[in-house]
Amino acid sequence: MRLSGNEQAAFVSLAGEVFDLDTAIQWFALEKAGREPCCAWRDEETGGVLTAATTLDAELVDPFVLVLAEGRDGLYSQEESRNPRGLLFVVLAYSDFVEIVARFGRYDYAGVAVKRHADVYTLGRKLSELLDRKTKETRSRVHEDANVPTR
Repeated sequence: MRLSGNEQAAFVSLAGEVFDLDTAIQWFALEKAGREPCCAWRDEETGGVLTAATTLDAELVDPFVLVLAEGRDGLYSQEESRNPRGLLFVVLAYSDFVEIVARFGRYDYAGVAVKRHADVYTLGRKLSELLDRKTKETRSRVHEDANVPTR
């Protein structure tokens, strides 16, 4: 399923905020349940968002990696005990880059590829905090919309 114009604009805005976290970020990917992943790359010359698309040259992390890291309770459909230790992010080291993957809400996740010598712990915390803040903002907007009287 393709993103609408508003969803694409929201992704580009979020990608800009993610790239603002650190110049070591090379690309950003967002995978929403039931949608094609959205990806953006850093423009090496300007430092801004170069491309936003639904394809990526690298393979995205399987969300099952997060489920395993959060604890095996999630494997047995015990939703209430999912992520009992409060997993913030997962770091995967490849030969040419490091990827940080974090949840974005209940079912979605985001990943960033960073240069190998980046401070992945600090960057992972910043990414996790940004995604948590965005999730809370979305929830509060939904609750505000639910409180608007209709005819």
